[in-house]
Amino acid sequence: MAGDFFADALPAADAYVLMEIRHDWADAECVAILSAVRRAAPRGATVLVVESILSDAEPDPRGRTLDIVMLAVTGGRERTAGELATLFERAGLSPGPVVDTGGPLRIAEATAV
Repeated sequence: MAGDFFADALPAADAYVLMEIRHDWADAECVAILSAVRRAAPRGATVLVVESILSDAEPDPRGRTLDIVMLAVTGGRERTAGELATLFERAGLSPGPVVDTGGPLRIAEATAV
């Protein structure tokens, strides 16, 4: 559903998919976006974030390069799974697993609590 996640009310749903959105924004805006989803989401709803999520343990030169590009172009940045979990928690979401896809993108799951 199209809209402005900073201004428009989001619909209630069982699942929300945010693809390549979070890395465009600084932490405060990421929490605002995730908080807007949490306000609309019923307890137990699933939130999936599909992006280049950096590994907490293994260096990824491609991801680190994209991190610099995002910072220079949008003011955002790439984040590790641990950093994303912190943003989920600040927005009232319970972090879940991060799923590797075999490609450059990973899927982070969270649940509305």
